[in-house]
Amino acid sequence: MFPGVMVDTNYRHTTVCFGDKVKVLGRVIDGLKDDLNVQQTGFVVWPAAMILSQHLVSHRELVRTGRVLEVGAGAGLPGLVAAALSQDPSGVVMTDYVEEAVDLMDMNIAETFANDNNRPKAAIMDWDDDPSVLQEHHGTFDVIIGSDVVYWPELIEPLIRTVKALLSNKRTSRFLMLYSRRNPKADVLLPRTAQKYRLDSTELSLEQNTVYQAVLKHPVYIEDVDMFHLYEFRHSHE
Repeated sequence: MFPGVMVDTNYRHTTVCFGDKVKVLGRVIDGLKDDLNVQQTGFVVWPAAMILSQHLVSHRELVRTGRVLEVGAGAGLPGLVAAALSQDPSGVVMTDYVEEAVDLMDMNIAETFANDNNRPKAAIMDWDDDPSVLQEHHGTFDVIIGSDVVYWPELIEPLIRTVKALLSNKRTSRFLMLYSRRNPKADVLLPRTAQKYRLDSTELSLEQNTVYQAVLKHPVYIEDVDMFHLYEFRHSHE
């Protein structure tokens, strides 16, 4: 996909606690102006991941039952939150395309589910690869989640193609994506590509999301209220 991205692990890390159950080892940046290079992005616990995690907490029925896949997981915060809310944490699979990110997720899984054999899994997945490989091992998923996963417009079609293949055909199945607006081209390509793969998209309100409201008060985001958007994609049954 993009060789060499997200493989620099030489940074000072911290532990992010989400609620009283989930602990994530990663890097927290001070908004968009922090000194960060592209090789470290996969190890950052981004605001988008926190906002999506809060959405899952507020709508826990989405992940209480059924199988959950996190794409572009990085440190894996939303996937760990989904697993903590699930009746069957082993039905949650967190994926990224570089081994170092999967290693980080394995550490975070062990931290949050230290004394529990019923735990989520971390796996390698490149959206340019045949998704049937992951499907053979883990099946399809009732809910797919992702945050800050389309930094490059070129990744939109591989992502949507992968989601289409791995999202189960249930009418209640959905892909929840917390999207950060950074590239006008991506803004146009995302709905167009979803339509191409017969996925209906709906924007969900973040007004009641307490983490979203807190993020907007940060000096970096206070003048950019249009930064974060939560989209839900479902199979078109027309």
